[in-house]
Amino acid sequence: MHALWHAFARRHEFRGEHDNRGDCGAPRTQTRHGYERFSLHALWHAIGRHHEHRGGGRGGRFGGGAGSFGGDGDGFPRGRKFTSDDLQLLLLSMIGTQPSHGYELIKALETRSNGFYSPSPGMVYPALTYLEELGYVTVQVEGNRKRYELSQTGRDYLAANRERVELMLARLSHIARKMDSVRRAFAGEEPADISEGGWLPELNEARRALKRALLLRDNAPAAEQRRIAEILMRAAKEIEDAVKPDSDASENGGATAL
Repeated sequence: MHALWHAFARRHEFRGEHDNRGDCGAPRTQTRHGYERFSLHALWHAIGRHHEHRGGGRGGRFGGGAGSFGGDGDGFPRGRKFTSDDLQLLLLSMIGTQPSHGYELIKALETRSNGFYSPSPGMVYPALTYLEELGYVTVQVEGNRKRYELSQTGRDYLAANRERVELMLARLSHIARKMDSVRRAFAGEEPADISEGGWLPELNEARRALKRALLLRDNAPAAEQRRIAEILMRAAKEIEDAVKPDSDASENGGATAL
């Protein structure tokens, strides 16, 4: 809990330092982006330490271990959130759901992740310009703002990458639930459902058991590796088949709605 409090306090301290900068300070977008990356990384590290204590070990109620975000298969790759290609696909997904201005897209991503992921304008607007150049979106100028709509070419591209988009959206939703669970814990509130903040303890244990088993077989011969791969692929298929998305849910949009 101390680490979590420190992360929140540092976030406000850094914000105060930024707000008091004069003209000689760093540009606003660069400073804010750096501050966001620092504070959220610290917050997530604290989340890992917090649920490690709450759960009595690495299998706490929030799932994963310290710093588990992105390093344990339940979040983004460690050290980054999305690649430029990932961000472009997410933007196409949101535009396909509802034509939007750039600022609205930024806020939609922030809302989807419960405040964890909020790309800077310096990332979003160049991505939108690139999508326009590719012919994936069309632009309607409204005063001094641009409203982006998905073109047919963009719909086709989005449909071809539907599985990848849905996985990214699922990760954002998972992180949003974890963030909400941590905020509840910080406020001394109990979640209505033990699973709403992430994985159940028994699922975490199963994931760690799988990782241990694979580490112990890292020098397995080719035939054994193929056998393991077949087992994992069968298990993955059974899991996916149990939660097949509605094939009509993303018609005309190409991905799950935000």
